[in-house]
Amino acid sequence: MDFFASGLNALRGQKGQHHSASETVDRLCERIEHGTLLEDRRAAVLALKACSREHKRDIGSRGVLVLCKVLRQDFMDVDISKAVLETLTVLCQADMDREETRDFALEMSNAVLQDANNVTILLEMLEENDFYIRFHIVSLLSTLVLNNAERLQECILTSPMGMSRLMDLLDDRREIIRNESNADLQKIVAFENAFERLLAIINDEGAIDGGIIVQDCLQLVQNLLRYNVSNQNYFRETSCIQRIPALFEEETVGDNRRHDPTIKDTWSDQKGNNMIMVLELIRVLVVPDHSNTAPNQKSMYQSGILQRLIDLSLTSNAPQRVKASAFYALAELIRLNKVNQDALSKAVIIPAHPPAVQLEDSSTALFPPNRSSTQLSRSSFQSGRGSALEARERCPAIVEVVAIAVGRYPGCTYSVRAAATCLFQSFVLDNPDTQVVLATTLNAPPEDNPNTTSYGTETNIKLNNARAKAIALSINFGDEENGEDPVSLIHAIAAALMVAVKGQSDVRVALGYLALLCVWCYDSPKSIKDFLSEGAHLQFLIELISPSSKEDLMVQGLAAFLLGICYEFNWEKDALISRATIQPIILSRIGLDQFAACITRVRESKPFKAAVPFMIVLPSEESEGKLPGLFFDYAFVEFMKRTFERTQKSIMLSPEDTQPQESLTQTNNAEIASQLASLQTKLSTQDAEMTELRSQLEEAQRIIAQQAQERQKCEAALSLAREELQSVQARHESLVNEHESIQARHESLEKEHESVLTRHESLGKEYESVLTRHESLEKEHEDLLICLAEQDEEMTGLKNQLQSLGLETSHAY
Repeated sequence: MDFFASGLNALRGQKGQHHSASETVDRLCERIEHGTLLEDRRAAVLALKACSREHKRDIGSRGVLVLCKVLRQDFMDVDISKAVLETLTVLCQADMDREETRDFALEMSNAVLQDANNVTILLEMLEENDFYIRFHIVSLLSTLVLNNAERLQECILTSPMGMSRLMDLLDDRREIIRNESNADLQKIVAFENAFERLLAIINDEGAIDGGIIVQDCLQLVQNLLRYNVSNQNYFRETSCIQRIPALFEEETVGDNRRHDPTIKDTWSDQKGNNMIMVLELIRVLVVPDHSNTAPNQKSMYQSGILQRLIDLSLTSNAPQRVKASAFYALAELIRLNKVNQDALSKAVIIPAHPPAVQLEDSSTALFPPNRSSTQLSRSSFQSGRGSALEARERCPAIVEVVAIAVGRYPGCTYSVRAAATCLFQSFVLDNPDTQVVLATTLNAPPEDNPNTTSYGTETNIKLNNARAKAIALSINFGDEENGEDPVSLIHAIAAALMVAVKGQSDVRVALGYLALLCVWCYDSPKSIKDFLSEGAHLQFLIELISPSSKEDLMVQGLAAFLLGICYEFNWEKDALISRATIQPIILSRIGLDQFAACITRVRESKPFKAAVPFMIVLPSEESEGKLPGLFFDYAFVEFMKRTFERTQKSIMLSPEDTQPQESLTQTNNAEIASQLASLQTKLSTQDAEMTELRSQLEEAQRIIAQQAQERQKCEAALSLAREELQSVQARHESLVNEHESIQARHESLEKEHESVLTRHESLGKEYESVLTRHESLEKEHEDLLICLAEQDEEMTGLKNQLQSLGLETSHAY
């Protein structure tokens, strides 16, 4: 508690007198800068942190450089480091609701970044494994990059090991540390092998069978790629897209470490989350109207991702939420891409589930009349009738998509059906050839062609595709041979509309039929002629629009829009109900104000305004068995926005007016325009292929030129090598002669060596003899020494005896 008390005392003067905020900041900064004790500096830093939000400007103007200095000085102290990092982050952040704080935040950020050593110390501190230290450093860097990304990047790149330390954050197992990133740092991080490292982590953790770490890594990859052109280019050019299919691989090894194929379609919540993150990653790379979408679509097709999505959405037992995400990813992968659209049209699959067997009941009246029993036997899959065995046979993938979209499988959620519908829309988008083919599939195959199989589908009439409208107009239901009256498709739809309204079905049913008829009849006099050939249809529309009608306002509005189209484009001379017949009825029984108001109310309705480009149903919208809030298709909404004003005003034109030249030209040349559009599409495809071939040719020419240069270099090197070889050969001959001379000298030396060796052996023997004699002499010498010592001892004894006798030594002599 001593440093807290010290910090409190710093806020007071003598005898507890309080200072002003500026004086307090000055005292604290002085203590931080000149304090000799670590405890004093720590207490002052904590005190500054405590008042940093209330006195941001006072602390910033006086203390930002002091805080940077103490961070470099005391970064080993965890408490000081955390307090300084938090305080600097507060100073550099602008208040979201106060624009005037922006300039001050920029000033503080520039002050921190002025000295590159401040960034270097932050990067060095990333080696600290403390959670709060790392978290606050990343938070401060994220704040700085928002305020001055260019300067921060410069400081990071010039800092030794700066990028490596940043990249080490990817290996941090803590979720908050790993995910705390900023879009402006994406490019810097991506070019430090971030994608390769993240994908490696995902594979090490078990791909989609992994845990939360896999989900976090996939989320980080998305963050680095989202709306970032350079990172997407780098991701594609480093072949990371080719590694996405491996993320679909599922673990099939059980607890006993043996292969168990039943595990493959076992889906836990985490596995579902991981797969959805993979699908979201694909969608990030193929965002509509993005510069990288087309090359990414091509790369994904080449790497097999399209087939993986088809299998996941149609042939696997994945959860409904995963299938919905797979449909959306597949929709964006094929959107406006002819190659990918064709690939889907050719795909053949075995459905994961058999279609539900539907019994005849009163609800069948909502659908167009069925074909004959012969036709049904050939297309039992799409009709929902037939055995489960038939359903499990191979069928075109797009047929299964349509079956899911139209609700043939009761087990499919609305979200899956909406996603399948979105996929089908992308499949036919700007693809007139496919639209015509789909229209022709509604016709029965020739009875004499046993090899032809008809796959029926719901009618998709595309705006400005006169060929598809004409083909659909020629489709009839009913078997005349069995006494059934033939009914055209447009009459069948009108009959279903009348049944839906009178039967008080959900309003969406009537809106769907009305929208289809509006698109079909627009700028199509022949379709209008066929539609109005049944007088009950006109009478029905009048009843829906009349002021006394009790129908839903949106149904009234679309009925008025359809009636206006039927008047505006009713130019067939032999039409049963002409313009001259329709206008008086509208003016007398409906009125111009009511007619215009009905159309306006549709455009102002919330469901109309809520339409979005992608038909999306959230899980919360389909809870408790309720229908989702989908009323209008986005394409129809855009179509009505473009045309409603003209249709609304056309009722005021005289029925005697001649057909406008523009409309006449559009009608007469509709087929030509459709063919031209098809040719333009093919031409665009060929241009793209030509461009690619030209690019390949240029690359080949460049390689050939490079090989020619390399060949010239090789020839020059070979010539030089020949000269060097000749020089080496001459040198070799000289060396051989020198070697022979040396060899002769060597033999002479060997003989001399043998002679010396013989002399050496003789001397050795002589040396041994001398050594033996020397040892003998040494022994004799030792014996003589011993004798001499004995004699000396005897002499000494004799002397001692003489002394004891009292005789002088001299007398003794």
